[in-house]
Amino acid sequence: MSVVHVSEEELHEKLSKCIAGERLLIEHEGNRFSARIQHVGLAGVKVIPETQIKNSHKEPGDVEGVTVPYEEILELEVKGVVYSRLTA
Repeated sequence: MSVVHVSEEELHEKLSKCIAGERLLIEHEGNRFSARIQHVGLAGVKVIPETQIKNSHKEPGDVEGVTVPYEEILELEVKGVVYSRLTA
């Protein structure tokens, strides 16, 4: 898996072209967690945390996501490439 360092603006541009299911790394209130995209919107991205997916016994489509602002998204993984705004 390769890592490409991008600016916050470049990451937001990549996010605008994403479809549901892509993996994100999010930092919210000092906690980092991975999540899957449910929907990309104007105010942020609606995601489902991977722990919620893993522990769910509901039918697909029954898990409700949460919207996170673009500023909280640190990484996007698409087809084996991680676009990261974290510094090494």
